[in-house]
Formats: sequence, structure tokens, C-alpha cells
Amino acid sequence: GKHQMITIGDQKRDVIVVIMALLWAFVLYAAWSGAVNKNSGLILCGFFASALIVGAFYLLGAVTNEKMPVSVLVYPVIFNVVCWVIAFVMAYQTRGQKLDFILGMHPGMFGAIVFFWIGSMVAAAVGLLVWFDKHILPPDKWAEFENEVTQQEKLH
Repeated sequence: GKHQMITIGDQKRDVIVVIMALLWAFVLYAAWSGAVNKNSGLILCGFFASALIVGAFYLLGAVTNEKMPVSVLVYPVIFNVVCWVIAFVMAYQTRGQKLDFILGMHPGMFGAIVFFWIGSMVAAAVGLLVWFDKHILPPDKWAEFENEVTQQEKLH
């Protein structure tokens, strides 16, 4: 089947890089100002901005010939951003509270381990597993490359 594709060319890439820079600046502002003014809402917004930054990194990196299938946008890109948002909300909303443990961990730690660490790993590793042959390096492109290398070896 033909996949719906989005195009991320030079101009879009430049816009994404500028947005990332602004998000990084906001993260620094939110962390500093939020801490100084004890504004936990601002700090949490800074965390959300960092989740968008990871999404932006994927938009720059999970592109082949300026194209990205919408399916890749959904998983792993949006999946990873959502995992981070869940992790940050769990960790931030439960901090400093005595709560029942989940699998032997404080709910904030559980959120960090399951959604931040394992979620990110599953997004990247399974994303590569699922999409590598289809979009990143299709078998025919690999065969073409192997053939080219064989031809070069014959010349030497």
C-alpha cells in the first residue's frame, strides 16, 4: 500500500530548528524563573517544552529523502512525546507526597522509569525495527549498494 507522506524539506527543517531553539530558551527561562518564583506550573510547562524538543529531533532525524510517512509521525514521534508528557505529569504532580508504591516505586519514579526511560527506548528501538526495512533502508536499496560495492571491488 502507498503510505501517506509528509515532506520536511530545507525550509521546514529550518523552521523546526528555529522552533527548537525557542523551546530550549523557554526551557531555561521556565526552569530559572519557575524555581526563583516557586512557580511549579511554569516549571511543568518547561518540561512539556522539552517533550516537544524530542519530537522536533525526531522530525529532523526520522526523515528519508525529505519524506516521512504519517505512520512514523504517529509512532515513534508522537508516541515518544506523549510518553514524556505522561512521565513529567506523574513525576511532577506526585513529588514530595507519600503515596502508595506501584511495583515497589513511588508513582513519580514509576512514571519516570516506565514512560520516560522505557517509553523512549521502545519508541526508538521498536520504531527502527518496524520502519527500517520499509522506509530507512529498503532491501532493494541495500541490494543496489551491495552491487555497487561488488563492482568497485572488481575494479581493484
